[in-house]
Amino acid sequence: MSSVPLCKDSVTIKSSLIDPDGGSLVDLVVPESKRELKASEAELLPKVKLAKIDLEWVHVISEGWASPLKGFMREDEYLQSLHFNSLRVKDGSVVNMSLPIVLAIDDEDKERIGVSTDVALVGPDGDLVLIIGKSESVAELFQEYKEGNDADAS
Repeated sequence: MSSVPLCKDSVTIKSSLIDPDGGSLVDLVVPESKRELKASEAELLPKVKLAKIDLEWVHVISEGWASPLKGFMREDEYLQSLHFNSLRVKDGSVVNMSLPIVLAIDDEDKERIGVSTDVALVGPDGDLVLIIGKSESVAELFQEYKEGNDADAS
C-alpha cells in the first residue's frame, strides 16, 4: 500500500515568496483585447506629457514594485509617506513607503485637465502610456514597459 494518497490530502504546499505589500500584487497592464477601446477613450481625454523620470515611476508602479499603490500617490498617501514613512492600507495594516511617488504637474497642465475626472498620460514621444482617474483605483497601463525603450541607468 502506497502512502502517497494519504500524504496528498494532508500536505500543504506553500511558496517561499512573501506576500506583496497590501496583500495582492498590483498589475495595471490593460489586456491586449481592450487596448484599442482604451486608446479611443484616451483620445477624448486631456493629456499630460510625462518626463522620462515619470515614465520610470510608471514602470515601478505598474509592475507592482510599489504595491499597494495603483497609481501616483494622492495627497493623503503623499502626506503619510512624507510624515510617517509608511502608508496605512484599507485593512488597517501599515506598509513601508518612505519615498513619495508623485506626479508633479504645472499650472498649464492643471488648466488643461480642468474638471475632467480622467487624464491620459503620454510619454516623452507622445505615445499613450497610462489613463488615470480621480477614483483611487483607476489607473490603467496602456502598454507594457519594454526593456530598452530608452530607459537610461545614468
